[in-house]
Amino acid sequence: MTIEAVSPAMTMRDAAAALLAHGNVPGPHVDTDEVARIDRMIARHRLTLDEKLTAAKRQYSAEHYARTTALLPAELISELRAEARRLADLNTRRIDITVPVTGDTPRRLGSLPNSLFQEQSKLFTALYNSVEFRSVLSTVVGTPVLDASFEDEKITGTHQSRVGDTHGWHWGDHEFAFIFIAEAPSIEHGGMLQAVPHTVWDKKNPAVHENLAGGTIRTYHHEAGESYVFKTDTTLHRTVPIQTEGVERIIVNLTLASLKDWLEEKSYETTNAVYTD
Repeated sequence: MTIEAVSPAMTMRDAAAALLAHGNVPGPHVDTDEVARIDRMIARHRLTLDEKLTAAKRQYSAEHYARTTALLPAELISELRAEARRLADLNTRRIDITVPVTGDTPRRLGSLPNSLFQEQSKLFTALYNSVEFRSVLSTVVGTPVLDASFEDEKITGTHQSRVGDTHGWHWGDHEFAFIFIAEAPSIEHGGMLQAVPHTVWDKKNPAVHENLAGGTIRTYHHEAGESYVFKTDTTLHRTVPIQTEGVERIIVNLTLASLKDWLEEKSYETTNAVYTD
């Protein structure tokens, strides 16, 4: 078949298929044997997930957020917690800044950049490239999930360990984020996720307070080992500041894109501010 005989619709489908396939070609820092092992674990676990996937899809449709804890095997959750703990203990870089494009909201926390995961992570880099994992997330959000269009945003982490630590009100540059919670304080100590879905991020006029006043703030508490996926580009969100000395919250953020993210022109001020030296 010549290119002249290919319809525009077929060309777009082929291009979309190529983009999906590209997202599952691991980089040189990824252990492909580990990817295959995680694929097998999730594929076996998925045989038991019909009702839980349906519940997650329903929650995501209503809230642009879905708790995904039950969608991962318990063995994998334990392994991910251990790796996150190791990376946070060895590599946290403290920041205390405000970010202008989100209305000068604060970031007081330990920052774990994508480069750290490329250099020292075995499990999270494999999970990011797992076809089975992406299939589960795609089922929940109702559309394919792709690699983040900005390399530095693919896998990042935060470590909140001091009174007042917070990841202040902000949006995400990409449509989707999967958040794995390695450590979390009990609810009376803060650290909960707060989210306002169906908001618009205007970087020239973020209007954070106006968005808070005009929307519904949902508050979610998570235990250590839990996870969730949410729509970050239209969900204003933050973590409630840590209230008590001696508690901590460690999370790893896997940022994933929609096709729309790859078609839009983007800038990455928040990623550069929080995760770049």
